Amino acid sequence: MEKAWKALKEYILCREFLSEPSEFHALWFGFFSSWYKLKRDDMSDELKEQIINEYHYFTAGFWIGRVVQGIGVILSIPLIL
Repeated sequence: MEKAWKALKEYILCREFLSEPSEFHALWFGFFSSWYKLKRDDMSDELKEQIINEYHYFTAGFWIGRVVQGIGVILSIPLIL
């Protein structure tokens, strides 16, 4: 069983997910920018480069933030009515 588990670990697709700090930063900045307007002019060149290089993480974070906002709105409707 251990042999099969080790072989399975070799083929896991998610082992590269958020494996570098720049990927995590891009995901977080995407999530944060869905709540607040980020001014890229005020960012350091390093952060701008991370967002450009990992734009797919930035976009995923942005849409995760929007989904969280949508769920919050849907759950708050009964409180308003």
